[in-house]
Amino acid sequence: MKKIKLLILSLFVTSIFLSAVDNSDIENLNINSVKASSVPSVSVKSYNGRARELWLKASEKYSEKNFTPQKVTRLDSKANYMVMLQGFHWYADSYWYNPPNGWWGVLRDKAKDIANSGFGMVWFPPVSVGSYSPKEWYNLDSQWGKEDYLRQAINEMHKYGIYVIADVILNHRNGTNDWADFKNPDWPTTVIVQDDEWKGLPDKPYNGKSPNYDEGQGEWGCRDLDHKNSLVQQDTKVFMRWLKNDLGFDGWRYDMVKGFSPSHIKDYNDASQPVFTVGEYYDGNRQLVVNWVDGTDDSSGKKNASSAFDFPTRFNLIQAIESERYEILNDNGKPSGLIGWWSEKSVTFVENHDTSPRDPNFIANASQEYKIQRMMGYAYILTHPGVPCVFWPHFYDWGNDYKSAIIKLIQIRKKAGISSTSPIKILAAQNELYAALITGDNYYLVLKLGKNWGWYPGDQWTLETSGERYAVWTLPK
Repeated sequence: MKKIKLLILSLFVTSIFLSAVDNSDIENLNINSVKASSVPSVSVKSYNGRARELWLKASEKYSEKNFTPQKVTRLDSKANYMVMLQGFHWYADSYWYNPPNGWWGVLRDKAKDIANSGFGMVWFPPVSVGSYSPKEWYNLDSQWGKEDYLRQAINEMHKYGIYVIADVILNHRNGTNDWADFKNPDWPTTVIVQDDEWKGLPDKPYNGKSPNYDEGQGEWGCRDLDHKNSLVQQDTKVFMRWLKNDLGFDGWRYDMVKGFSPSHIKDYNDASQPVFTVGEYYDGNRQLVVNWVDGTDDSSGKKNASSAFDFPTRFNLIQAIESERYEILNDNGKPSGLIGWWSEKSVTFVENHDTSPRDPNFIANASQEYKIQRMMGYAYILTHPGVPCVFWPHFYDWGNDYKSAIIKLIQIRKKAGISSTSPIKILAAQNELYAALITGDNYYLVLKLGKNWGWYPGDQWTLETSGERYAVWTLPK
């Protein structure tokens, strides 16, 4: 009965929205002729004057006509020595329940500790109202906090030498009050792909939507955007330039990149010049992830291709640790994930907000075995090539012992001089034993995982740290 009531309510709201649309607002369905300064096609009052002010100023200042981005050298175009922290989790968006500082205030106040712990990059959650289902891009008073605290958090990170990575949601968008009343930036409904679940406007050509179909995977519950549309392209470039040059973000975490062509990533990176980007291609198939990375740069050297989260490594790593079958991590002598094929474009992780159980009590109540296994995962990613990313709850919410253990692994990584491109040789990968030799700039490093404590690299090696079912040794070069 509850579902029926919700369906009736949804249909009722949709019918009101459709009846309120002025047909004269959608006269021009030539999507390539729409300009960034066009009057919005759906006349719905904006409830955020600040968002409109920011959008209009950004549209003028960061247009193709008025702004030329300065070229930067990307961190992932060469060996990258940094470690990233995911600066949030699902249950951190508590501003509406715990004002006034919100999550941005937490990040601001943790900046010094984050830097002292060895992190060089912090991944921030989406800044726009609606978060992963964004509405008004320029409305920064979101569930994460208020605009002024966001700016303070970014500035404080920069004060301590930390790069700040914005989570950008470009695949889809929601209207301010209804299915498709896009405000700040203002868009007509013709930016919505033809096969989106929104039924559109039946009395208009193509039902008031784009004639183009979705380039990739759809997002049910939000409007999937047509990134072939010139207005979408223009306003996306303006928005990202504004995020970088006004708010101060340094790079991008691209959400749900399965939803649109990777060629658009190149266009948006060229327009905004981030120092680092990483895409969420949520798939355990290594070749598919490689194909996506390859598609983000059409130059021969692929130096400016986007990095990708190494889901293949994450899935294989957790499976190997939980089963104690470490042959899963060996693919003909190379690591079985993206780090075994294109390590400089790999961002490794143990858990993130999508893979971690969505239970507000889970973080506090995680079993000891679960924590042991995740620490084994950190021993792996923090000693191996790729750019490792640490999940906030594992670092800040599991107590000082786990935090100290992760910091120690980061310190060893830096001491050894391990980067995203460091060579690796797998020494053993079998039941209850994984061992690998990683060659850093300054030291050789050996990692051992598993229940087999009879194996060690030799007396000449120095034991740097050990924990439940993991150990790390170094040897000067």
